Order: sequence, then C-alpha cells, then structure tokens
Amino acid sequence: MATVKKAVSKKAPAVIPVRTGVDWKSLYLYAVCLITLMVVLFSVISFINGILGIALPDPGYVDPNPIGVPNKQDATLLAAQASNEQLRAIRSMLKSLITFAVAAPLYLYHWRQTKLIN
Repeated sequence: MATVKKAVSKKAPAVIPVRTGVDWKSLYLYAVCLITLMVVLFSVISFINGILGIALPDPGYVDPNPIGVPNKQDATLLAAQASNEQLRAIRSMLKSLITFAVAAPLYLYHWRQTKLIN
C-alpha cells in the first residue's frame, strides 16, 4: 500500500497593524514629562538660591547722599534690610518647595504612563 503525502498548507503571515501618523497619547505624555521635569529643575535651583539668600544675604544699600537727611548710614536700617532679605529668601524657598511638591508627582505619574504604553 502506498502512502499518500499530503501537501503542507502554509498559513498566511500574521498581519501586523502599522500605525501611520502621530501617536497623540505618547506625544502628550512625553510633552508633560518634559515640562514638569523643567519645572522641578527650576524649583530646585530656586530652592538652592533661597538657601544662599539666607546664608549670605545681600549687604543693605543706603543712599550715601540722601536729600534732606544728614550723611550717615544707620546700622538699624542696614540690619532691617538684611532681615527683609532673609524673609524674602525664606518665602522663595517655600514657593520652591510647593512647586516641587506639585510638579514632581505629576512628572512621576506621566512618566509611568509612558512606560505602560511602550
């Protein structure tokens, strides 16, 4: 008895969908990541600048020749200006911390979403 060989049927290759155009979701996620990362970096720089403002305040400036006032520099005025400079530095640091606290979680969330897409 002769054996009959069957022809091997070839399966059609699987069709891989090709995406044309812009992947708007990825574009959005990467754009938000870029923007929030820049905000985080600038808030860190501002925080460091605030630390320097507290540690090394600018020397106060008093006009050496004020109109109608005798020519003398008042030590209390210079101390008040230095104190105001330190208060402004503290406020700047607090603003930087708040900005960091808002931008960093946004960055982390969107970055994790980009990893889920890819």
